[in-house]
Amino acid sequence: MEVIQGDATHSGLPDNRYSATTCFSMLHHMPSPEIQDQLFAEIARVLRPGGTFIGEDPMDSDFVRRSHVGDTFVPLDPDGLGPRLEEAGLGKVNIKASVGRIRFTATKR
Repeated sequence: MEVIQGDATHSGLPDNRYSATTCFSMLHHMPSPEIQDQLFAEIARVLRPGGTFIGEDPMDSDFVRRSHVGDTFVPLDPDGLGPRLEEAGLGKVNIKASVGRIRFTATKR
């Protein structure tokens, strides 16, 4: 197993290589929606056609905001996430927003 530490928005990994990518409970720690979008584009770049992006992140709530005092907190908008993933080059977007969590999948076109 190889572990790579670096900037996920500019990974340096090869194009169209990976069958799946995952992202769990970290998107809200990215400092802006624009940087989140850079990550989505990088994920689309490294996924092979038909590859899947799977993720989840906390929903915006007073409780989650209180637990991030002094920390970066840029929550995802479940209604706006689909168009953002599609703009990055992903399709077949499936978003489920439930109590406390947003779960999503998308596939590289």
